[in-house]
Amino acid sequence: MDRNREEPQSHDKARDRLFAKHRNQNATDANRKVPIKVHIPKSGGPFPVILVSHGAGGDWDTHYAQAQHLASHGYAVLCLEHVGSNRSRMMQGLRFSKILAAMIHDSKEVFARPKDVSFGMDCAGEWNRTHEILRGKLDPTKFGVMGHSFGAFTTMVVGGMRPALDWLTPRVDPGQGLGPDFHDSRMKCGVALSPQGVGEPFFIQASFGSLQVPLLGITGTEDRQQNGLPPQNRWEAFDLWPKGSHQFICITNGKHIDFTDSTGAKRKAMPSQTRKDVQTIVRAATLLFFDAHLKNNPGSAGQITADALKPYLSGVVNNLEVFSK
Repeated sequence: MDRNREEPQSHDKARDRLFAKHRNQNATDANRKVPIKVHIPKSGGPFPVILVSHGAGGDWDTHYAQAQHLASHGYAVLCLEHVGSNRSRMMQGLRFSKILAAMIHDSKEVFARPKDVSFGMDCAGEWNRTHEILRGKLDPTKFGVMGHSFGAFTTMVVGGMRPALDWLTPRVDPGQGLGPDFHDSRMKCGVALSPQGVGEPFFIQASFGSLQVPLLGITGTEDRQQNGLPPQNRWEAFDLWPKGSHQFICITNGKHIDFTDSTGAKRKAMPSQTRKDVQTIVRAATLLFFDAHLKNNPGSAGQITADALKPYLSGVVNNLEVFSK
């Protein structure tokens, strides 16, 4: 497995955390690289591992501030970059909407993304055994996955949901119905930010029933979905999730881009006046969910209720709903 690694690049003294970069060759595709940026507490360990999958047109810094927040609470966070749907590919032309549509319908990329996540788990296991700095710092028995938009789809598929074949290009036989099973049994739980509902390009009704792990979905009342589907399409699909330790939050006035936060990174995301208010809720709920399922603290999940999260409401985010099943 060829790898071109970049050694740890800097130490963030202000946050008292180690910050490292790695760039790796993905064994699932001889020509596909999987850049991975690692955020980890400076001392202690081994830490539960959270793999982060960005949305279409993102990169390994799209969730920089969220990764730093999780690392400050005792998690090793591996931010992946999916090279077939990253910022570089988005910038290859002026018609961004056309490029975005091609990305999310690309059968090769749709199938490659969950493999990138599984490869990230492979890397974490090896680094925990052999890496000069990461040795003994990562707990390969406790993997969580978090993603936004296309990354939410990726998280949901690694968690057991099945992609739809209906809208993929190039066509994948038989052309309709459920695609392959990409579930990775090492994944213990997931957080899907802007999770998709039924409809083009990702899921059909039958996609949701095979979910295998506890999943937290978070969306907003202004979080429109691809192909003109309304925001409620996202939370209505929660009815199709199987019974389990699943939760779903709908944040009033939350917009699609509010669920990312690259604050602190060199590359800045598209600005949003509502991001700060939305992120306060997202960070609190995400941490509680991961603590419940990766740190064996079941009481944390019980704190993900509308009443318990109301103290985090601010600005335009003046209400939220929480569903559980």
